[in-house]
Amino acid sequence: MKKIQMCLGQLKYGLLLLLVGGPVLGEVRLPALFSDHMVLQGGEPVPIWGWAVPGEQVAVEIGGQTLTATADAQGDWRVDLAPLQTGAKLTLTVQAANLITIRDVLVGEVWLGSGQSNMGLRVSGANNFAGEQARAELPELRMFTVASKASPTPLGDCRGKWQVCEAQSVGNFSAALYFFGRELQEHLHVPVGLIHASWGGTPIQPWMPLDVVQAYPGYAALLERKKRELAVWPAREKAIQADLKAWEIQAAAAKAAHTLEPPKPWNPGPPDAGQYMPAQLYNAMIHPLIPYRLRGAIWYQGEANAGGGAAGAADYTDLQSRLIAGWRRDWGRGDFPFYYVQLPNWNNDGDRSGNSWAYFREGQENILQVPNTGMAVTLDIGEADNIHPKNKQEAGRRLALLALAGTYHQPVVCEGPQFDHCTTNGAEIAIWFTHADGGLVARNGDLRGFGIAGADKQWYPAVARIAGTAVLVSASGVPAPAAVRYGWANNPVVNLYNGAGLPARPFRTDR
Repeated sequence: MKKIQMCLGQLKYGLLLLLVGGPVLGEVRLPALFSDHMVLQGGEPVPIWGWAVPGEQVAVEIGGQTLTATADAQGDWRVDLAPLQTGAKLTLTVQAANLITIRDVLVGEVWLGSGQSNMGLRVSGANNFAGEQARAELPELRMFTVASKASPTPLGDCRGKWQVCEAQSVGNFSAALYFFGRELQEHLHVPVGLIHASWGGTPIQPWMPLDVVQAYPGYAALLERKKRELAVWPAREKAIQADLKAWEIQAAAAKAAHTLEPPKPWNPGPPDAGQYMPAQLYNAMIHPLIPYRLRGAIWYQGEANAGGGAAGAADYTDLQSRLIAGWRRDWGRGDFPFYYVQLPNWNNDGDRSGNSWAYFREGQENILQVPNTGMAVTLDIGEADNIHPKNKQEAGRRLALLALAGTYHQPVVCEGPQFDHCTTNGAEIAIWFTHADGGLVARNGDLRGFGIAGADKQWYPAVARIAGTAVLVSASGVPAPAAVRYGWANNPVVNLYNGAGLPARPFRTDR
């Protein structure tokens, strides 16, 4: 009987099309997320929502469940499915005056990945693309990429489509998110759905809900800074255009000589462009995803906010903590897991101090005070002269280890050595670590990356050696040491790991 009713509904809709010569106004619609090849979260209630004519009855059927809803005065409707069985392959139908059929729906684990260009970097730009293509036939791993868009007001939908992972599609996947999802699938053996929403060069403020960023103490100063940036933009744009013209000449000469062309100067666009304005990326690229059921989120962003020393780092701690709280509030799912990447090593020639990113990494570590968060250390896999390091395989794997341990309670080591406390014995300081699983290890020779200072705060490169779960640090020029730092530079050379092969966090004892 149910199938007969659905067929009658389709017949009525077809007759209407013949009469009016086009789609019926007010036909039931679904967000772009609900499309062929989608992945729904398993084991939890799943919301399905959309739009129809106010007062219209909508029937949703999937996996033996049939639920109905009535569109409200604004045309919005929603149903909440009972938990679906992980691993199921289903068809979703939504019936009103018209019938929508969504095919090849999998039930598994769903994660959101967001941030700026290092989240956006594609698999085609990561290490060993040819090799990755060769192993990319993973039909139960899918990715939905949200089209880049900014909006001054919250939007109800976005553009994008689900893609099945295969050799032809994987090159366009977010690399960090893909390698994260692949690692999860290899351990969990379930379908994995990945939702990618990122935009290169963007600071964190555009990714925050408007009321959240407005409540941030630095909001007024942010708006004043925008005014100053706008005032000097015409002169800056003129200089950028001159650089681009010079580059075109250099690139043409390089092409004629069959040599590598120089890097193209970056044109960020005006400072009041939507991707730089508070809340506008949240409005257009995150808000439309709510309340799609997720297991959690991963985040790779910070380059656009780094550089403000200790004060800037503290500011970012506050900002990202607020972003996490705002997203969790708006999803209405409690403290869902939120894992993020600590910025890697990078030379940052524009920073005369040489350590602005060190302070920023400390600010990122302080975000761990927020419940159910984790941080993947990447201090050892950056590239001195490339702000977009290509080893996204390891970045994604380390994020996945955090999820496997913290969310899925798998017996894996997910963190490297972490500073615990220190003791002083004459001219030597002993640094004690937690998370020294399998013992402390110095890769490729003697320990590097340690600095030591006395009460005068003059820093010297240190000699360091492993002694059990401690590292003993000293320097001939510091007879009475008072403090130690590790990895405290924009682009440090570091090599302290635990037996599980995970790197130590950078730290300083003089906080």
